[in-house]
Amino acid sequence: MANRNDLFSRFVNWLSASGRDTAPIKQSSENRDPFSRLMNLISG
Repeated sequence: MANRNDLFSRFVNWLSASGRDTAPIKQSSENRDPFSRLMNLISG
């Protein structure tokens, strides 16, 4: 089981390293959709 988890961890690390960081999008709170407001509320 540890080998399978290690393979998954390596895949996730490879996937995250292959992307690029972009600047966050600035939106006023009244322009956000309900899902975005909920996720922001949950994440603090």
